[in-house]
Parts: sequence; C-alpha cells; structure tokens
Amino acid sequence: MDRNLLLAFALSMAVFSGWLAWQDEVRGPERRAAAERAKAEAEIAQERQDFAFEESESDESERVRKEPEAPRETASAPGAPGDTQAVAPWTGFLESETVRAELTNRGGLLGDWQVKDYYETPRGEVHVDLIDLPRSAPGFLSTPLDDIGYGDLSDALYAVESSSASEVVFVLRRGGIEVRKTYQQPSDGYAMNVAIEIHNGTSASIDPELSLLVPLAANDRPDYREASLVALAQGEVERELLASVGSGGFFGGFFGGDEGPYSASSQVQWAGMDLHYFSGVVIPSDPEATSVDFMPLEQGKLVATRLTTATPRLAPGERFVHEYSIFLGPKEPALLNETGYEMNKTISQGWSWVAPLTAFFGWALQMVHRVIPNYGLAIIALTILVRLATWPIMARQMKSSERMRELMPRIKELQDKYKDDRQKQSEETFKLYRETGVNPLGGCLPMVLQLPVFIGLFYALQSSIDLRHAPFMLWINDLSAPATLFTLPGLDLPVRLLPIFMAASMFGQQKMMPQTGMDPTQARMMLIMMPGMMLFISYTFPSGLVLYWLVSNLLGIGHQLLVRRKMQVEAA
Repeated sequence: MDRNLLLAFALSMAVFSGWLAWQDEVRGPERRAAAERAKAEAEIAQERQDFAFEESESDESERVRKEPEAPRETASAPGAPGDTQAVAPWTGFLESETVRAELTNRGGLLGDWQVKDYYETPRGEVHVDLIDLPRSAPGFLSTPLDDIGYGDLSDALYAVESSSASEVVFVLRRGGIEVRKTYQQPSDGYAMNVAIEIHNGTSASIDPELSLLVPLAANDRPDYREASLVALAQGEVERELLASVGSGGFFGGFFGGDEGPYSASSQVQWAGMDLHYFSGVVIPSDPEATSVDFMPLEQGKLVATRLTTATPRLAPGERFVHEYSIFLGPKEPALLNETGYEMNKTISQGWSWVAPLTAFFGWALQMVHRVIPNYGLAIIALTILVRLATWPIMARQMKSSERMRELMPRIKELQDKYKDDRQKQSEETFKLYRETGVNPLGGCLPMVLQLPVFIGLFYALQSSIDLRHAPFMLWINDLSAPATLFTLPGLDLPVRLLPIFMAASMFGQQKMMPQTGMDPTQARMMLIMMPGMMLFISYTFPSGLVLYWLVSNLLGIGHQLLVRRKMQVEAA
C-alpha cells in the first residue's frame, strides 16, 4: 500500500483514539452513573411485563373505542376514602384537522397518535401512527411516581374527572395524594399541551419525583428504519440509534469499554424519539429543572427517553404543577421553524460546519421542484446546477489528472529503472515533475473545496421529507426508499438497478483516473473493490440519493472526456 496512504490512515486512527479518550474523561463518569440508574429502571420495567390487563382489554384488536364522554362516578376500593382503585377502563379521542390522539385512563396515557396528512404507503390507505408499542412496553407519557409509596403507578387506572371535545382530565388518588393529568386538544399543527399536577392531601410532607417516559420499540415499518432517541440538552443535540442505546456500539467495544447510556442533568430543551421523517418529543416548561436519560429496556428492541423534572418538597396541602408541550409530527423545515424551541435540529443535517449547506440545498430542491414538478427530475436538474457551479474547480482538478495520466508512462519507466533503489526512484520522479511543471497534488485542493458541497447535498437529499413517497418514473415510485425492480424467486433477493448503474458509473470514472504511487496489482484490486463496496453500501439507500450519485458520476465522466479532448486539441 502507498506509504502516504498508510500515514494518513495512522494519523486518522490516532485522532479518533484521542477523541474517544477525551470523551471518556469528560463524559465517562456521568454516563457510567446513568448506566447504573438505567439498569435499575430496566429491572423495574421487566417486573411489569407480566402485568395482566383487565378481561375487557384482553384482545387488542377488539378494544372499545368511543368518543370522550361525561365524567364517571368512581368506586372506592379498600384503603383511604376516595382512592381511585376500582375504575373501569376508558378510551377517548381528541382531534384536530391534522391529528387524532387516542387517550386511555390506564396510566393516563397517549395510546395512539395518527397523523392525518401522511400515510404508511404511497397508496394512501393507512394514516401514519407515531405511537407503536408492544404490550410489554411502558406507555407513552407514563409517570411511574414510584417514590410516593404506592409502587409503580405507570399502569394504574385513572378516573376520568372531565372530558370534552377540547380537554380530558384524568385523576388518580392514593392515600390522600392526588395526581391529575390534563390533556388539551391538539393544535392545528402537531402539538398538544399536557399538565401534570401533584397534590399532597396527607398529613406528612412528600418528595415526589416527576418523570415522563417516551418509549420506542423496533418494528419493520419503513418509517422506523432509523429509529433513534434524541435530545437537545445543554445546547447540543444527542441522537442515538435504537439498536445502540446502552451499548458501546462497534467502536465502543473495539476501543475498550461502554460509556453507558446518554444523560444530561439539566437544560433540557426537548427530548424523545426520532424517526427518519417524523419526530416525537416532549418540551418541558422548565428546561433548567429537567434532566434526561436514554434507557435500554430490552437491548436492541425496546428503549425509552426519560425526562425528570425536579419537584419541591410538598408540605401537607401543597400542590405542584408542571406543564409540557408534546410534538408528534413530520420534520418539515417550515413547520419546525414555526414551532420554535430549535425544533429544526431534529432534522439530521450532518456536522455543524456543513449544516448551512444542507439547509441551502434543501431549500434549493424545493425551488427547483416549483419549476419541475417531479422530484426525480428536480434532483437531476439540481445535480446539473451544482456541477455547473463547481465547473471551474472541477476543471482544474481534471486538467491536473489528465497531465498526470500523460506522465504515467514516463513515471512507470523510472519505477522499473530504479526498482531496487526507492530513494533514487523518488528523486528522479520529483525531478520529472519539476521539468514538466506538473504538481502531483494539484488535483487535491479542488477536491477538498468541492467536498463540503457534495456532503451538504448528500444530507439534504437524505433528510428531505419532500422525497417521502415521491414518485419518479417507471418502477421508481418512492424516492425515499430503495427502488426494487423485482425479487429473485427462491432467493428473496431484490434486484435494484439504480445502485448497479451507480457502481458501474463509478467503475468507469475510476478507470479514467491515473493510479499514482500504487502497485498495479493493488490498483486493479481497488478498481474493483471501491465500486463493489459502494454497490453494497448504496443497495439500501433511498433511490433519490442513488439517483443523484449516478447522475453526478455520469456528469463527471462527461466533463473528464471534454477536458481530455480540449487538452488534446490544444496540444495538437
């Protein structure tokens, strides 16, 4: 392998190892403490998995769904007078023009959240439901309150104190302690307000801990293919894939040690779950007093974000109220900017230095689509515009490559002539560069300058919700998903032409570039391995992203041929 390549690789690994060491020093103790807390929470969650639902809820497919009704009389069970321990199961709905929220009095939870403007498939048959949890999972917005002396109350049956088309109020009473959850009708956007009140009606002071859980479970629905937990705390966004919560991941295990789940002790702007094109987060009214933890409940299958709000000590007769805003909706830039709270950061825009370019190209794609009302053609047009904008830089790089290609026969002669004397070979090679005026690094700077442009465009296409279910032509009916032409019978192997064409174009582009400083055998191996590796990686990429890559490669080949022909004419 080329010495410079080895050196670059070694330096990269050294920087990466240093970064990991720094992370361990700065955030390791905090995360390890969070891991111990998460382990205890996971044990509590496991004990709840065998909790049996009432007979009326034994078959989930036949659950009774009814509109919000008038307040019920609640029966008191043995214990303190007024305790809500014998309440019948209840389900109701709050609706707006954009969402339909299902509420249940078991835990006083959100059971479902249907987004009316979006559908599961391009056929538009089933609305997107952003709450999809197994029976064993804690409920969405569950409040354990297990420190007030009555065990875990996540699944306790609340009484319906009042219900209307605009508001539902649940109340839970245990031994003089009263917990009230108030849900207000969702706005015309994708948010609703939730207030949680704790009233101490006992004769002794209590120290309640108010925690909200936002669970997330793995499933096969397309929108969940990049399911993550997410939080904006202390000015930084933390996003962790569902499968890696609580584990060190590949690099964590490779370099020795699991730092534990993410946690932040204060300044939590929002936190919750994150899907590729949708987000579901809780926005506390007091970020300074709120902490957050990522909790692995069942490794790789079930996780949760826990928001904990510091509550004061409640003397007899005192009450504490905390309000939250709940956002469950699509990651549309205009909508998120209108919502505020820096919600636009739920969109993954790459590193901070490339985020402005990502936002620009997202806006540019929308502008092109206004003129060309087909997102596939808009991607092609945008790729052409980017190539035209970077034409001078690309031309300089390609001219340098062409001059290097012309020198390759003479460089090969020197390599053969001084094959036993590497120092002499290097001296004669650099002498040749000086005589011909060729800079072997002449094509590097233009490539470095254009790299941020392509990275920004990559993230813009990767994160744009406009491409979700957007058709192109022929068999490509969803630019946000891999485009399968057919599946090989018996092998269950999808045949996808776009990644194959992209890899072929990459092979052609590589074939045109000079392989300097590399053994011919290694050069031939790289010529096959690089396109093959990119074929493997891009086989599951969204078709809109692969389409951009393919068009960019074809334009690059055409540009290289044009530069080559122009230089040949000038030389003649």
